[in-house]
Amino acid sequence: MADKKRTSKGAAQLSLREELLGQLSAEEFGLKKREISVMTRMSSDIVEILDALVELEIFKSRSEAVAAFVEKAITSRHDLFGEIKVQAKEITRMRETAKRLAFKAMQDKG
Repeated sequence: MADKKRTSKGAAQLSLREELLGQLSAEEFGLKKREISVMTRMSSDIVEILDALVELEIFKSRSEAVAAFVEKAITSRHDLFGEIKVQAKEITRMRETAKRLAFKAMQDKG
């Protein structure tokens, strides 16, 4: 009886792992090419979860897991983050214009 429980528990864990792998596949989250490293600090609770996902071989590393979750969070609100990106570029452009004007005002002896 104990062997049967272990087998069904093992099958349930395998099924959960397969489900997570399907939902968090690298292709789905655009993890084909990651070229920029980002350092971050996280709580021990979150790191324990990441470590569990790595232990279950759902992800190869903590880094891969974090990248997948960040990718999912951003792509799930792609339109909103796209607009934020557009507005950030406009703010940068306006800031640079204002700096040039300020520099010119300081240089003019009018």
